[in-house]
Amino acid sequence: MAIFYFLIGCMMGLVCAVVGWLGFDMSILAAFGLYLSVSLIVGMTLILSTLHMLGHECTEVDA
Repeated sequence: MAIFYFLIGCMMGLVCAVVGWLGFDMSILAAFGLYLSVSLIVGMTLILSTLHMLGHECTEVDA
């Protein structure tokens, strides 16, 4: 699931960067920074929220 969350974050980051570049007259470098910021924040937030909702304890298993 983590790869899908990063893909969702990348798509949202791309939309934000294109809207910022075309709509708000940002530079390419600023739009790329916005893309990286949004994609990483959204992707990691979705992954961490999923891990938090699972409630699994990370413990060792006796073999």
